[in-house]
Amino acid sequence: MPRTILPEESQLYRCFLDLIHSADRVFFAGLPGVGKSLLLQQLTLMALEAGRGAHLLQWDTARQPFESPRFPLERGATHPMVIRAAGIWLRGALPKWDKARSQTNAILIGEVPLIGGRFMEIVRPANDEAELLLADERTQFVLPVPSREVRALIENRREASIANPAHENESQDAPPDLLRALWRDLFHVAARLGIVETSAHDGLYSPEIYEATYRHLLRHRRLRVLSIDQPLRPVASVYDFDAEPPQLIPDPEEAQALLREIESTTTPAQSRRDADAWYDF
Repeated sequence: MPRTILPEESQLYRCFLDLIHSADRVFFAGLPGVGKSLLLQQLTLMALEAGRGAHLLQWDTARQPFESPRFPLERGATHPMVIRAAGIWLRGALPKWDKARSQTNAILIGEVPLIGGRFMEIVRPANDEAELLLADERTQFVLPVPSREVRALIENRREASIANPAHENESQDAPPDLLRALWRDLFHVAARLGIVETSAHDGLYSPEIYEATYRHLLRHRRLRVLSIDQPLRPVASVYDFDAEPPQLIPDPEEAQALLREIESTTTPAQSRRDADAWYDF
């Protein structure tokens, strides 16, 4: 049975308690393998205990209606056309969700990896209805930054959970080799942005470089940074809930229609070129 595991005297607990009372939209940003799913679960459990209805947004769930034999996973990585379509969908879905929840006390709790362009659309300013929500003080982005030791422990746990999943979603998690590949991708982005010199670093996970790069990506949004120096020990799968909260997810027909619309103006080759510059805005 899932339960809250955050000590009431901890920074995390105090931060989450404040978010429950001050925010209507909370997005955990960051690489796979930094603990976003566990933190999402914990904030959701606390929100439910406080009497707020929680709705979830999770990348691995939201992308699935866009995937097809034309745009399958490639060595565990999402196709660039799917990444783009999912981001455009989310930008339009947020105002619809907000209007639907206007008569409720619901809070949207989401995961936005950003790496490779995954949901990057919601951190780029734009002149649309979604921007009013994303720039609002009741929209908060949270960046968990694990220490090197905690990150290594998460990688080890990921390998074990994929091999012996306690929940069906765990088998879909990014494997450790992909986690390390995504870190290398982010490290090269940091170098291109002038955050780090490649010759002055060994290329291994660095909390400092990680935080600085995501601060840059989230510079137009309200951001809270959480340093994770001690491992959290879940008592159940991070995907477990007593009753599954509603998910913000596209209708399959809507997803495929959006893909066709994008295909009419963008080739897969162009989408790959755009994906390579996902951080440039």
